[in-house]
Amino acid sequence: MGIRLVMLAAAALTTAAGFTASAYSLTQGQTDQAIAFAWPSLAISIAIALIVPKRRQRMEAGVK
Repeated sequence: MGIRLVMLAAAALTTAAGFTASAYSLTQGQTDQAIAFAWPSLAISIAIALIVPKRRQRMEAGVK
């Protein structure tokens, strides 16, 4: 379970950093830059969430 927690924490941190940069760009009136920061952070978080092994997959592989 440790690796799952680390990967999900990394996804959350990446998403939070991207949205923070996006929000700061919006406060400065830079809409294009805000969009440029928001979409990749969402894509990275979804990709990491898909990579995280599920309990069933780990059980079938014999990992406890």
